[in-house]
Amino acid sequence: MVLLTGTGIDLLKVSPGLVFWTTVTFLVVFIILWLFAWKPIVRALDARNEKIAEELAQSRRLREQAESLMADYQKHLDSARDQALHIIEEGKRDAEAIRHRILEDARKEAEEIHNRAIGEISQAKAKAVKELEKEVVELSVAIISKILGRDVSKEDHRNIILRELEQLKSGK
Repeated sequence: MVLLTGTGIDLLKVSPGLVFWTTVTFLVVFIILWLFAWKPIVRALDARNEKIAEELAQSRRLREQAESLMADYQKHLDSARDQALHIIEEGKRDAEAIRHRILEDARKEAEEIHNRAIGEISQAKAKAVKELEKEVVELSVAIISKILGRDVSKEDHRNIILRELEQLKSGK
């Protein structure tokens, strides 16, 4: 048998008196704990349980709030992205409209320059024709004066030239 060193007590030997007093002591301690300590321990455990449940509920609320904020942020981000794309598209449309307007203005200006040049050419041509007619009249008067041997009036000369021009125009 197992003996405690130096004491001579046998630990494996069952003693009915020891069992009785151990049971009585256990029951007394149990009743005292039941009466005085059990309720405060249960209250402390219940309070701790409620606190944990409250913290879990608060954690859920905070998580839901964070998810809601994240969804709002994502909506704002999508909205900002859509606005940026819209602004870019509008800029492209404006640039295209400006390009068309510049091309149209350049075309109109080129057309005006062309028309002005044609007008100036027509005026120069008309001026040259008038000067040529004047030269022809003067030469004709000089030629007719030499042929007739006398001075021809401008009126006579004009009538002769107009008659000749009419004949040229009619193809005779």
